[in-house]
Amino acid sequence: MINNVKSKDPTLIVGGGPAGASCAWKLASAGIPCILIDKAVFPRDKVCGGALSTRAAEILTSSGILPVKELEALTLAEHRTMSLWYRDELLRTFTSQSTRVRIISRRKFDNTLLDKAVIAGASIITGEVVVAVDSSSVTTSTGKRFFFSNLIGADGYGSLVRKYISGRRGRGTGLGLEYFIPLSDLNDKPEDIQIHFGYFPYGYIWVIPDCEKVNIGAGAVGSPASPSDMTGALNGFLEAMGISCDKYQLHVAPIPSRELERNLGKGNIYLAGDAAGLVDHVSREGIGHAVESGFMVADCIRSGGDRGIFLNRKNCCISIVRQSMFYRHLIFSPFTRRIAMMGLRDNEEYAQGYWNIISGVESYSEMFRRLLQ
Repeated sequence: MINNVKSKDPTLIVGGGPAGASCAWKLASAGIPCILIDKAVFPRDKVCGGALSTRAAEILTSSGILPVKELEALTLAEHRTMSLWYRDELLRTFTSQSTRVRIISRRKFDNTLLDKAVIAGASIITGEVVVAVDSSSVTTSTGKRFFFSNLIGADGYGSLVRKYISGRRGRGTGLGLEYFIPLSDLNDKPEDIQIHFGYFPYGYIWVIPDCEKVNIGAGAVGSPASPSDMTGALNGFLEAMGISCDKYQLHVAPIPSRELERNLGKGNIYLAGDAAGLVDHVSREGIGHAVESGFMVADCIRSGGDRGIFLNRKNCCISIVRQSMFYRHLIFSPFTRRIAMMGLRDNEEYAQGYWNIISGVESYSEMFRRLLQ
C-alpha cells in the first residue's frame, strides 16, 4: 500500500491498550512516525475476563503482530466446552469440535503489544495524562504539548478525544464486575467456561478458569439493574459456591456500549476500541474489536484518510457490534428471554450458534439466518 501521509508532525495516539498499541505497531511498521501516550506505567492490570476469541487470535497472528508461538506462550488456558445455566438449572453443556476460546492475562498481553510497537519504531510515553485536546495538539498534566498530523483516541470509555469531536464523552451504560479466585482456594474446581443467565436483566454471570485461578464475574449492558443489584447477585452467587467474598478484591469497570462511533471519528481525528464503543452487547468481546479497529485506523491514515475503503468491510468489528446491539434483545429481553433459554436447552443448532458467537467464528446475522432455515 502507498503511504500518502506527508506531515512534519507525527501521528499521536492517546491510550496504550490493545487498540492503541496495535495501531502504533502498524503505523510504525509502515514507516509512519507516531507517538503513543498513556497515563499508566506498563505493565498494568486491567479489569477484563481475558477471553480471546478464535477470530481475535486470527487477527493477531495473520497481521504479524503476534506470531502463533508468542500467542501460545501468552495463553493461560484453552476452552472448547461451556455450560449454560438459567439460575440453578443447567440448560446444556456444549463442546465444540473445531474452535476454542483462549484465556490470556491482560497485564502480559497488553504489555507485549506495547513492546511490539516499540520494536517497530513507535515512540511510547507512559505515566503522562492527557488533559486537553484541540485541533492540532494535546496537552498533558505536566504542561507538555504534543502537536499531531493525525490524532487517535484509544483512551477508553471516557475518552477525552471523543469528547473533543462529539461534545461529550462516551457514556458507560454497562458494568463489569469480577473476582479472581485462586484455584487452590476452591474445593470444587471448575474446568470449563460457565455462563449463568437470569440473575439480572440484559446480562449474565460468568465463570472462566485458567491454569492458576478462576475469574468469576458479572456483566450487563443497558440493564435496569443498578451496580448494587449486580454486586449483590454476584456475591450471592459466590456465597452459594461456598466462597467468602470478603477474602477477595472486587474489580469494577464500566462497559462503553450505548454509542457506537461507526465512522471511527472524523477528519484527521480517529477513535478505536472502547473509545469508539466497540464492545459486543452479547458476548462482551472487546479485545479483538480493539485490535481490529486499531489496524483499521492505521489503514485509513496510510491511505491518506480514506475511511470508506476500510469501514465498509463485511463483518468487520463495526458491523458485528451493530448486529449485537439488535440481537441482544432476542436473547435478553424479558419478552423473548424464555424462548431464548428454551432454545439453548433444546436446540443443538442454537447452542452451536451461541458458541460460534462467543468464539468469534460467526456473525449474528449468519447465526440467525442459519437457525431460520
